[in-house]
Amino acid sequence: MRLSTREWEVAALVAEGLTNRAIAARLFISERTVESHLERIRRKLGFHHRSEVAAWTARATDSTRGDIPD
Repeated sequence: MRLSTREWEVAALVAEGLTNRAIAARLFISERTVESHLERIRRKLGFHHRSEVAAWTARATDSTRGDIPD
């Protein structure tokens, strides 16, 4: 299952080490919305921890030379 553009944005910011509050401020959305996006990302990827999302995102973006995969 593919991530939406917004989910990629959230995942990339998680990979940068930002908190949900910082992500919310950066994207001009609520913290609860960030939590919802992160829940969906974890469910789609089959992960249980935010650190798994960060590691997966770092690998995925590295393999595409920094571009968000289609």
